[in-house]
Amino acid sequence: MKATPARLRFKARLGQANHFLVTSLIALHTLDNSEVEAAPEVLRTSWNPKNKSASVIRSRNFVMKSFLGWAVDSIDMYISLLDRKPRCIESTELSKGLQEIGRSVSKRLGLVNQYYEVNSELVALVDVLITWRNNIFHEANDNAVQEVTRRTLLNSASFIADKYRGLIVDRLVDKAERGAPLTFKETASLIKAAHDIVEELDTKVLKQLNVERYCAEAVQLALDDKKRHSKFRSKYASLDMSRRKSFVTTWLKNEYGITNPPESTLVEASDLL
Repeated sequence: MKATPARLRFKARLGQANHFLVTSLIALHTLDNSEVEAAPEVLRTSWNPKNKSASVIRSRNFVMKSFLGWAVDSIDMYISLLDRKPRCIESTELSKGLQEIGRSVSKRLGLVNQYYEVNSELVALVDVLITWRNNIFHEANDNAVQEVTRRTLLNSASFIADKYRGLIVDRLVDKAERGAPLTFKETASLIKAAHDIVEELDTKVLKQLNVERYCAEAVQLALDDKKRHSKFRSKYASLDMSRRKSFVTTWLKNEYGITNPPESTLVEASDLL
């Protein structure tokens, strides 16, 4: 198992975000430097800006805001899916904490980061990302970055600049807390930090994952779900133990990316009601 289903969903949702961002900015730049003054007929809409360049600048800012908001929502989705059955989180204490902590993505991510001891520079950058998103999308909120984030960014400025192609962190905290516009470099770097933190988290989650428990839980969930997995249930019930193990092996590979599960795992997963 190279990645959890949660990370696969995250990558499908945010995987090419920076490519899409660059494509959008190129399109806006091209529009600004073109003679186009009206929407093409194929769009069947009107577009008559009084100042095309000003409209492009505002659209550029909106696009970058949208991408960063999408990045935060994708992180939130990843954490939620980790704790959804079949659970990838082995710690019952962590699972309980996530369920009790509410919908704050900052608190949920902080709990997960604390348990798995994630790289502090990544935690700091994503704290900036979430704080900035909250101040942009929830104007009633008065969000501030954590004090440890300030220290980490200050102490690791050179490391972050090397890792994120010259990203300068000096003004990130101030911009996040004011909800000020970010540069393309800052936007692309924070999106990459979202990818990096999920990748590191996923690696640590997989190292702790009890594959035998996970496989049995996945198969049992499919057997219990009469609506979505009726064909699986029928096939599973019709096979003897030997052929059922082969069927379960293929199903686990296709559904969860689990290859070559141990014999004991297959026996348990093939002997459920």
